[in-house]
Amino acid sequence: SSLALKPSSKRNDGIQTNNSNSNNNNISVVVTSLVPNYSYSSRPSAARRTTPYSVTTTNYYNSNNRLKSFLSVNSCRTVVTNMSHQMEDNDIEKNAVEKGLKLGFVGFGTIASSIAIGLMTQTRYPIYSMKISRRSESRSSALSNQYPEKVTVCDDVRDIVTDCDIVFLCVLPEQVNEVFEQYQLQLESKVDLISLVATTKLAELQRISNLPKEKIHKMICLPSVAQLQGTPLLVPNQNKHIQSIVSTLGGGQSGDCIACENEAIMESLMVTSCMMGPVYGLMKQNRDFLIQRGVPPQDASHFVGKQYFAMVADAERECKTNPNRFDHLIEEQTPGGLNEQSLHNLEKLGFLDSYQKAMDAILKRIQGTSDGSII
Repeated sequence: SSLALKPSSKRNDGIQTNNSNSNNNNISVVVTSLVPNYSYSSRPSAARRTTPYSVTTTNYYNSNNRLKSFLSVNSCRTVVTNMSHQMEDNDIEKNAVEKGLKLGFVGFGTIASSIAIGLMTQTRYPIYSMKISRRSESRSSALSNQYPEKVTVCDDVRDIVTDCDIVFLCVLPEQVNEVFEQYQLQLESKVDLISLVATTKLAELQRISNLPKEKIHKMICLPSVAQLQGTPLLVPNQNKHIQSIVSTLGGGQSGDCIACENEAIMESLMVTSCMMGPVYGLMKQNRDFLIQRGVPPQDASHFVGKQYFAMVADAERECKTNPNRFDHLIEEQTPGGLNEQSLHNLEKLGFLDSYQKAMDAILKRIQGTSDGSII
């Protein structure tokens, strides 16, 4: 990368500025970026540099003959630093596609196995190796039997994290310290740690792992990522390479992932993930209502599942581009009709208020200010 301010004279900090003219006439900043340009295919060996460099030149001109704040020396240095990071990210991305990812899973319950299955299924990044905890044995055995050449089941946590690019921490909150202290676990500084532990903060993970801050991430998702469905949450949002990998679990050509600006935003979004249980509880209530009235259990279960799926599919359509989608669907209910009346009855019974209280309580537990109980 190159940086120059013109017209110029030498300064002792190495940055070229104009000192010869007190009016600072016609000062401009020219920033030229040389960034490697790669193209990829699904075959690991097919990654190649298509052109030596992609050259991007940005020319900022101060029409008011004054160097504005965004053209300050510090701003210019920031631009150059960002270019350096971009080039580094490109190299990491190239290596991941060319050589394949080396992954480790500490803990292998429902969420961990869902992520592992999803990553083995996606086609954007080849998987070179995957080392997983034996527990839960039914899940680890199933995955190793399906991918015997790539998946290794380990009994020692230290074996899992050795020679890995990314380590997924998928244990209970009370087990986090035990994993690092009891096993004297030491991660290489090159490793990215992705924690699925909902209530453990990034700062605490950095303290116990001794990893650089930029190597620690927190992720939340639902088991549906095994089918490449849903939208994983990720914090922080600076590492585009990790974000790209996580987004593959959302399916589709471009994937899907919400990279949160900070932990507070992620904690609020996590509350919605915690509504999975209540939704299943409501579906069970609907099913039992039908069975009690003579509907065969198979028909009742099938009908409830398909109806809720259709409702959610209708709600999901356009929700990314239209944040008022849900409001519009409520307004569409026929005035005086059965759906409108059902909603009003539930509102009068305090059903929606109860949901609000349940969400507030869960958020407090996530934040660590209560145990999440209402009563």
